[in-house]
Amino acid sequence: MQLISEVRTRREFDDGQFLEQFVRWDGVCTGFDELKKNMIYAQEHRVVSVKQVLVLNSGVEISIPVHERLNLLPDRTGVLVVFDKEPSKFSCPEAPWFFGFPNNAAIYNADGSLRFQLYNPEGENSYIGAIHTGAMPDHPDALGVLVGTVGHDPEWLYLVDCNSPEIISTGKWIRY
Repeated sequence: MQLISEVRTRREFDDGQFLEQFVRWDGVCTGFDELKKNMIYAQEHRVVSVKQVLVLNSGVEISIPVHERLNLLPDRTGVLVVFDKEPSKFSCPEAPWFFGFPNNAAIYNADGSLRFQLYNPEGENSYIGAIHTGAMPDHPDALGVLVGTVGHDPEWLYLVDCNSPEIISTGKWIRY
């Protein structure tokens, strides 16, 4: 089974310049100085395309046509994506590359295929708002998401089971 070693985001600008950011499985990522240069460059030039790729241990790159952040799963077998209310102009606006509220998150395998769309039990007037990376002493190896109601910040902490589309309520309210 291939594991993901890093996630790369490549931006092409109107002058043909490409800038890249990365996050590795071990937590190493693009440095602050490089991010600062990228932000300054982006203020002076228009982004014309964004491409995200999963880099596997073998070095193979798998393109994912999603603009939202690709969050590595703890076991590195895939990524979790929480989609915004509307797709970005650089994203594919249709399933399996975009899912709207209330079930607006999905897990993709290392080969780029859809594992499943997450099911939000809070219903139509809610949404999955963010990845929760804060301290969860009762669940140290778990991945969390925050669920909110439309018109409010995400607030209820749910655990993600990477083998099931059902998210698991913790009953904990997190101030976002």
